[in-house]
Amino acid sequence: MGKSVIIYQADQEVIGKHLRSNQWIMYSGKLTIYDREKSPITLKIKSEIYDSFLSMGMDDKKEFKGDSVTEVYAKLSKWYYSRGILFKN
Repeated sequence: MGKSVIIYQADQEVIGKHLRSNQWIMYSGKLTIYDREKSPITLKIKSEIYDSFLSMGMDDKKEFKGDSVTEVYAKLSKWYYSRGILFKN
């Protein structure tokens, strides 16, 4: 099987608000759509949290895969919510 071809790629900024501390957090990354059948949508994000106590509890890099953009962002929202952050994009 050959390498997957990229159909579409876009830069993303994912913003959320931590409910307990009332601080805003941000991740930047890339949304990529491939021509493969299994999990063709990928969102790779990198932390933009530098001077906050929240940086210790959050991952520096994270990747979400799914069959649709909606599924990928639902996984991201669920991951945020499990850490006490409300997704605000």
